[in-house]
Amino acid sequence: MSDPLRSTIKRPPEKWIASAYANQAGADTVRTYLQNGWSLGIACKKCPRLVEWTPPELAERSSGRLDVRIADLIPRLSCSGPEGCGSREVAVFPHLYDHPWTWPPEAL
Repeated sequence: MSDPLRSTIKRPPEKWIASAYANQAGADTVRTYLQNGWSLGIACKKCPRLVEWTPPELAERSSGRLDVRIADLIPRLSCSGPEGCGSREVAVFPHLYDHPWTWPPEAL
């Protein structure tokens, strides 16, 4: 039986990661990602680490700043924490969230 919380996100090819740049995200904003049910994939360019910010995590981390462009978030990201290498060079990409997601949340 598969784990219902497991994600299908995969690290993009190294050639793509190496050539990725912030403005590839275009005009996409946090709101765009939430509305489309996309996770934010964050791949370190210096080590094999891959992190997924799911829509619920992205909504929580954005703290209401829904119109911030994804491209503007990239300079603030780094491969940090106990498993990270400390690099500030990352590539980001959308990944269709693997679980049910509706945004904005339905009113109670």
